[in-house]
Amino acid sequence: MDDYNSSTVYFRCNICDFLFQEDPERFPVKCFQCGSENVSRA
Repeated sequence: MDDYNSSTVYFRCNICDFLFQEDPERFPVKCFQCGSENVSRA
């Protein structure tokens, strides 16, 4: 896993394809646009 200087990384929603930043320590990571938890790191 890569080390990041920032506490936020990019995630992409697998449902609506929305790209957003979120703290990877937050669980669950949810899409801000559609609310889905089906997201992956971008």
